[in-house]
Amino acid sequence: MGMKRQAAAMIMGLALLASPMAFAKKPPVGDQAPDFTLNSDGPFNLRLSEQKGYIVAVVFWASWCRSCPVQLQALEQLQKKYQDYGVKIWAVTLDKKRSDAEHYRQHKGLDLTILFDDQFSVSERYDIDDLPSSFIVDRDGIIRHLQDGFEPTDVDTFDTLLQSLVSE
Repeated sequence: MGMKRQAAAMIMGLALLASPMAFAKKPPVGDQAPDFTLNSDGPFNLRLSEQKGYIVAVVFWASWCRSCPVQLQALEQLQKKYQDYGVKIWAVTLDKKRSDAEHYRQHKGLDLTILFDDQFSVSERYDIDDLPSSFIVDRDGIIRHLQDGFEPTDVDTFDTLLQSLVSE
């Protein structure tokens, strides 16, 4: 590698380290959820801060993630159970190509709102370490639950939490 390229690589590395995203940490439970807007699979972009009055569960996933289908199916069932109570489930895909997520949705018959974080801006802001990962925001936009990874037994935890939030 030539001197100019080494210098350029070093400057890029330093710029990345100076970036606020390089020091991202998970927003704490009990804090206002950091706002974001993402393209959705519908006709409109969706913005988290515009969901006041709703309970929003956000799951980060990708079509290549082996453990994501179990959580996505569980959340789909919970959405059906609680949709009349103001619960929304957003499935934020980290697939680089939108077509990969759309193919997955068709192949699996997934009936969730899909949002596209192909630039990883939201997943970095929420410091996502593992897929699937999720968080739940209450009707006031406060983070009530954060979780990296997912085990089948976590379905009960999500159900209990949503049931509690719905009755608040």
